[in-house]
Amino acid sequence: MGNETNPKQLTGSATTTIGSVRMMGIGVNKTLTGTMTVKEGANTVAVFAIGTTPGTYHAIPSGVRYSSLSIVLSAGDDVTAFCAVA
Repeated sequence: MGNETNPKQLTGSATTTIGSVRMMGIGVNKTLTGTMTVKEGANTVAVFAIGTTPGTYHAIPSGVRYSSLSIVLSAGDDVTAFCAVA
């Protein structure tokens, strides 16, 4: 994750549509009180369980290309998505 990443903090209980990006990683800032789901369009690609502790997850050195990325938080959680322009 270099200077090309665009950190986006996500909080609360909502779906955030990020769109067409290279996902470089997801930072869990506080222990999750709900689940976090990573989706590519309608397809679920990752689910983070209640109780996931702070740290960096879903981190790929060159990023993963998504054409329709969204992240769904089910509770008042605090995470940061690190993305680069696709």
